[in-house]
Amino acid sequence: MEKDSKIRYRILFIVFFITALSFADRATVSIAGEAISEDFQIDGIMLGYIFSAFSWTYVLAQIPGGILVDRFGPKIIHTILMMIWTVLLFSHGATPWLPIAMMAIVFIILRALTGLVSAPMFSVNSRVVAEWFPIKERAFATSIYTSAQYLSVVLFAPIFGFISMYYSWSIIFFMMAIAMGLVLIIWMKYFRLPFEHPKVSLSERSLINQKVIASQVEKKKIIFDRQPVRQLLTNQMTVGIYIGQYCSAVVNYFFMTWFPLYLIDTFDVSIYQTSLYMIFPASGAFLGSLLAGYISDRLIAKGYSHTFSRKLPITIGLLASSLIVCLLWIQSVTVAVICITIVLWGRGFSGLGWTLITETVSKQFIGIHSGIFNTFSNLAGIITPIVIGFLFEMQQNFNGAIIFICAHCLLAIVSYHLLVKEIREFEIKYRVLGGS
Repeated sequence: MEKDSKIRYRILFIVFFITALSFADRATVSIAGEAISEDFQIDGIMLGYIFSAFSWTYVLAQIPGGILVDRFGPKIIHTILMMIWTVLLFSHGATPWLPIAMMAIVFIILRALTGLVSAPMFSVNSRVVAEWFPIKERAFATSIYTSAQYLSVVLFAPIFGFISMYYSWSIIFFMMAIAMGLVLIIWMKYFRLPFEHPKVSLSERSLINQKVIASQVEKKKIIFDRQPVRQLLTNQMTVGIYIGQYCSAVVNYFFMTWFPLYLIDTFDVSIYQTSLYMIFPASGAFLGSLLAGYISDRLIAKGYSHTFSRKLPITIGLLASSLIVCLLWIQSVTVAVICITIVLWGRGFSGLGWTLITETVSKQFIGIHSGIFNTFSNLAGIITPIVIGFLFEMQQNFNGAIIFICAHCLLAIVSYHLLVKEIREFEIKYRVLGGS
């Protein structure tokens, strides 16, 4: 038999880079938050709305985006959306050319549109992993692309901080637009599903063990006992996964929005210093994410139950994230960065939710399952920046925000253990009418 061609890892790298660019876009807004607020002449509450604008439409488009991925496949959907995405990034950079009265409103609209076109990204990623990777490799493969959100901060934060402080934050968006255009060309030219890709060896196809059930079912008429969305939202296991993801994502959105301003306000550091400090927690999250995927897959390989192998890293990671409460008593910026590094390591280590998405429904429903999952996740992206903005304006410190985040980490543990009893494939009930 031919050697394993390992084309799946090349596909994964492309998915990884697209994901990294997406989160670099989000990180830019937080790193440049102070500069943007000065240019737009806005307060903390309005800045909170700018931070959350992306998530409003991102949430609303999750389920429709997942349905589109299931209907048309990952290549078509990602191609169209990345084209629009590139134009939007250029438009962000042009915002400072507008009259000052229009800047904040236009920027909020652009952030909302960016959230709209970004919405199917993780549904695409989940579908790609489910199509290209066998179950025994999925946790690590998923951890690769989910870790991109943290590595993007490590790679880009110092550059973005420097440009924002000494030049203009708008330049960053022009740079990202060019990068997005280049990766779009690579995606269009190279991406295929395993059975279509000319370079996939028989050995790799055998390893992937791709099933053709999804394509066969799509050619026949499906009659659902209840709509898939309703079935997923009334199942205890899937609801527990959704709630756990919402609660744990609060940590991410604090880091990706308000954390730079927390350092600036609490310890009086510069934007550039803040961008350098962000490298450490982002690196912690990146390593935690990869380590969790590796350990979880190894536990399964050693014969531990699927449920134990997935839940153990999630629980340990969430406990580490709850240590954010220690920031209430920390007076040193160095100790604060060490603390938040442990917290973000925990967030990365607990981030196996996307692996669960590929393992709790069959392939043909991964898009819609991902859409619901990411809807819950990004409700945190709407709520967290706004709540923290109000708490900060009322208290003029971040103490209330820290308690808010810690409570959500503990609630996530409760959800994963009380609601998610056993991790297994949930069978969506439907009947197939033959013939057509």
